[in-house]
Amino acid sequence: MSTHRVDELPLVEPACRPEFLDQEDSVLEFKELRHPCITAGGNFSPNDTQLGGGPDQPNIILLTGPNMGGKSTLLRQTCVAIIMAQLGGYVPARSCRLTAVDRIFTRIGANDNILASQSTFMVELAETSKILHGATTHSMVILDELGRGTSTFDGYAIAYAIAYAVLHHLATQVNCLALFSTHYHTLCKEFELNLSIKNMHMGYVMDTDEHKVIFLYKLTQGICAKSFGMNVAKMAGIPDAIIEKAAAKAEAFERTHKTHDSTYSTSLTPTMLADMAYLLKPTDLNPRAVRTIVNAFRSADSM
Repeated sequence: MSTHRVDELPLVEPACRPEFLDQEDSVLEFKELRHPCITAGGNFSPNDTQLGGGPDQPNIILLTGPNMGGKSTLLRQTCVAIIMAQLGGYVPARSCRLTAVDRIFTRIGANDNILASQSTFMVELAETSKILHGATTHSMVILDELGRGTSTFDGYAIAYAIAYAVLHHLATQVNCLALFSTHYHTLCKEFELNLSIKNMHMGYVMDTDEHKVIFLYKLTQGICAKSFGMNVAKMAGIPDAIIEKAAAKAEAFERTHKTHDSTYSTSLTPTMLADMAYLLKPTDLNPRAVRTIVNAFRSADSM
């Protein structure tokens, strides 16, 4: 970077100059986007990514998919491409259209801060707090998992609460762009009717004969059925006896969870109840939030 102009650095084709849009609603559109640090090494599956562009366009992708299916890479390459575009360089994509981004907020990876006496869980929550307090209409937010580093019940509670706080609050009131990766599939059901949030997953094919997952690394519409953690355990060389016991326990957990979870038993989800409560507030209603909530209710009524 120090000896070359940014707009003259060589990139593997296709590469393009970014097109910046001057409009109120934030937008991000990439066609055949690749990660610049990986693509030079050989085969890489490009992906189209589109966020925002108007009041009826989803600003947030809620991303699921198999373990090792490419979710984190998609989040990272999107942020790297934004930075390259705003530096004035070429972008490793067929085309790139975006509005200017003021800040990129990230909650990705798992690490502690021993010198500051912060656990992995504390670091995760501190990063999420910065997002809640600092994101604006023109920000880009990526969250790669929430709720790790503590018990199952605390973890799910935090993930659910943060999902509501981040996905719901940022989508309806702040209106920023975001990619949220999760293995909590109930969250996807929870926000299925929210028009500002789009459920997508990293594509895969399940080989039932060989009991293995084939990763396609393509961004695909809809919710991924499972995370296929047992398949990754098998790839890592965990003994079959342990995997079989874990699979049986996971199946039991799933049955119990769906039995008690109201998201699976009623069309009136907790988020919809919270939206109703918000609309009944006597003052301080955000017009954008009201419009988003009403459109979600209309969508639910038409299904």
